[in-house]
Amino acid sequence: MERDELARWLDDNDVEIVRIDATGVEGTLLGKHVARRKFESCLPSGVALNDIGLAMDLGGTPQLGWWGDWRQDALGDALLRPDLSTLTAVAHEPGIAWCTADITGVDGVPLPVCPRSLLARQQADLDALGYSVRAAFELEFFVFEDRIDAARRKGFRNLTPLGGAAPKQSYMTQRSPEFVPLLRELSLSLERAGVPWEAFSDEAGPGQFELNIAPGDAVTAADRAARAKQILREVAYAHGKSVTFMARPFPEMPYGNGLHVHVSLWRGDEPAFADPRVLRHWVAGCMATVAGMTSIATPTVNSFRRQVDFVAAPTTPTWGEENKAAAVRTVTRTGALARMEHRVAAGDANPYLVLAGVLAGGISGLVEELEPPEPVAGLPWGLPEDHPRLPHSLTTAAAALAADTRLRARLGDAFIEHWTESRKFEWLMFHTGGGDPDATGSTDWELARYFEWV
Repeated sequence: MERDELARWLDDNDVEIVRIDATGVEGTLLGKHVARRKFESCLPSGVALNDIGLAMDLGGTPQLGWWGDWRQDALGDALLRPDLSTLTAVAHEPGIAWCTADITGVDGVPLPVCPRSLLARQQADLDALGYSVRAAFELEFFVFEDRIDAARRKGFRNLTPLGGAAPKQSYMTQRSPEFVPLLRELSLSLERAGVPWEAFSDEAGPGQFELNIAPGDAVTAADRAARAKQILREVAYAHGKSVTFMARPFPEMPYGNGLHVHVSLWRGDEPAFADPRVLRHWVAGCMATVAGMTSIATPTVNSFRRQVDFVAAPTTPTWGEENKAAAVRTVTRTGALARMEHRVAAGDANPYLVLAGVLAGGISGLVEELEPPEPVAGLPWGLPEDHPRLPHSLTTAAAALAADTRLRARLGDAFIEHWTESRKFEWLMFHTGGGDPDATGSTDWELARYFEWV
């Protein structure tokens, strides 16, 4: 977008303030609201923020036990470089525009821990191999009748799910009058923000829903998922309600939130996964890296509370055709629909990092021409204790990622070091900050830390 075109767009939309933000390592949105004149004058390099924002946990504690080479010797600046292709008006906030940014050093070089840039690098690697990627996210979340300030006062306990707390089936539409007003405004806000959606469904948990977002290239798909989460929060707030993406907020609710991602490859207009060989290598790469990917896909103490047999979440390193209980599912009904679904990620995961990890694994499979293990034919739940399972804790998952040479080669040493150290830090904060390691359900520490920030 040229300067004159940008000025006309800002005039046409009566923009006075621009919100520039990027998704940080922990998955939270980091950014600034700037005056229109500041937005225009900061281009193309962007606005500054302290790099501590990329090295701070969800509780606001600086992670100072390690110091990556990407950081300056003392606390210094990083830049939010706006991507003008993402500039949109905010439907429910007149006069405000929204622009997604990449996080760079002051020299303009993307930081190795910038999730969006990390994903863009995987997309570029696929381009170099002659493939384009289309991806789509499914977001699961709980909606509560309590506004967020009221939920805080209750310590996020004893909240009223939208539609009531009684057990129910999935996919029910007979209670739609209770939630359609919220979803109607949400759909309008999503479209205005450049997030085309395909479907909403009433999920298994009380007050639980799933949003299916339309596919796009890798970076666009993750942009849409990150924006959708923020729009969900804002629309819920406007309706006097609250929403959470916590993996499993309440032990009395057996079902948790997932973040499923569908991926297909293309060569021009031809679906590459229609070639069984390409799909086989891709799945093999994802299976070879699924243990390490578990760290990225299940980033919090609470994430692992979702890993329970028979309640929809994968618990084993398995794959299968049309098998939604496996970690990796393939769909090959027709060539044009051929795709892979990675189902490990919890609702609190960072969509940029999840998709970057999935692509890194798949690319490894293509390049090395890996062969997958045998697919699982039935439900991979309730298997004998000696059957392989996905990593079951922050530390075991971090160790698996640190040892994964394929993901390290594609995501980079700097990112792997920072991520694995930050997961150890999260484990330390849980054990020293008030978490209960013997609890079988979500603790007060988890609710305070994750309910509104993931």
